[in-house]
Amino acid sequence: MHAHRPPSDRPAPPEPMRADEIHRMLEAEREHRPAEPPARPRLRHRLIQFAVLFLLYVLSIGPMYWKWFGAKSGLASPIYLILYRPLERMADLCPPLGHFLNWYVALWIY
Repeated sequence: MHAHRPPSDRPAPPEPMRADEIHRMLEAEREHRPAEPPARPRLRHRLIQFAVLFLLYVLSIGPMYWKWFGAKSGLASPIYLILYRPLERMADLCPPLGHFLNWYVALWIY
């Protein structure tokens, strides 16, 4: 059983904060918060990350060509067809990219 305290032993409820105390506390928090970097450099950073990852994806077809070709021929896992289908579509839609990919893949297969 719990012992009941007489009402005189209970702590008094805290007083509500006054508006000026709240404003002072929020202002102090803003001063101690690290400054957020501007949106432009973050966007630029994300675009650079995207470009590097896209470049790695495009260049990965070179060493993976024989796996992709095997999948095209039915001798390897179809995952390679799924992985490189977007690149194949982009090469069809953008002939300069297609020419570059043909040249680049030729470096790996000859």
